[in-house]
Amino acid sequence: MSKISPLILAAGALLLSGCATKEFVKETVAPVQTSVDSLGTRVQANDDGIKALDGRLQSSETRMLGLLQQEAAARTQAFNNLPKPPGLLMSTVLTDDKIKFSSGRAQLTEQAGQELNQLVAKLKADNQPVFVEIQGHTDSTGPDTVNEQLGLKRAEAVRTHLARAGLPLARMATISYGETAPLTDNNSREGRSTNRRVQIIVMR
Repeated sequence: MSKISPLILAAGALLLSGCATKEFVKETVAPVQTSVDSLGTRVQANDDGIKALDGRLQSSETRMLGLLQQEAAARTQAFNNLPKPPGLLMSTVLTDDKIKFSSGRAQLTEQAGQELNQLVAKLKADNQPVFVEIQGHTDSTGPDTVNEQLGLKRAEAVRTHLARAGLPLARMATISYGETAPLTDNNSREGRSTNRRVQIIVMR
């Protein structure tokens, strides 16, 4: 009987051992790989679910924002439709630069008439019942009593023009403040020019 070389036996043992090791690794790693693959699939599914949820949330936020905007617009419209309480609608100041009253006189110039016609056109376009107060003011030149009378004459001149342009006389009133309510001091020509004015207050 021939003897088997120890080297051959050792090599055979190593070969068998290597095969066993590969089988062991395969049997051990395969389930782990399967678990990893399964986990990756679940992670991807979760990512897809999160993206879908984000899309639904964004869509819901967009719809909610649209509803809030519609509600705000409806409230604004409802507020605008409410009857307006009595109060100031506008205030127009016709200074000496526009009216150009001659010193001590109350006649309106053509330019002043154009300014007043524009005001009447606006009030007619608004088509609202209004009350107009016309205030006459002067500078401090001359006696107080003269300035008070002059302020009233200028206010009356404006009232007459507005009435001829179509505003009811019954809805207009005049008052003179004379020199008692200046906008600036009367120490300069410019200051006195600013203080010589007619102020028109339009109220509902």
